[in-house]
Amino acid sequence: MESQDLIRIPTSILDELKKHLEKFILDDKKPAGYDEALRYVALQRATTSQLAKLNSFANHFESTSPEHIEKHKILDKMVTFAKNWVAQDKRKKELSNKVRNDSDHPTGANTKNQTGRKVDRLTKPSMASLKPAEVNEGEVQIYCARIIEIINKI
Repeated sequence: MESQDLIRIPTSILDELKKHLEKFILDDKKPAGYDEALRYVALQRATTSQLAKLNSFANHFESTSPEHIEKHKILDKMVTFAKNWVAQDKRKKELSNKVRNDSDHPTGANTKNQTGRKVDRLTKPSMASLKPAEVNEGEVQIYCARIIEIINKI
């Protein structure tokens, strides 16, 4: 796991998670979401996939499921943070793609707008651009003879 995959959780959210954890610390049966909240408090960071998972949980929340209600009660602030972070990350990636696609910079994934690169495919290729299997033996002999002539003159 790379360090850039870890997102620092704000202290206000960690404090809220700690309050919820203290309520259930002595209970034998921990509510749903307790272990997840404990992990966030212990590490004080979350991965991008964990935030995406929380965002998905918020989008598919079922108010009839008691397990979902317990989990949402404990992770309420964390779910809000995850939703905001995922939305911000999505906007950032869209902007980055827009800038890359709109610019004429030849590097990057967009190969449609490579300015400064001109290839004339209708002209006869030079010897340098041919693959070894396509080289005409007669032309090679002519080039070798010319090279030998130049060497002899020097």
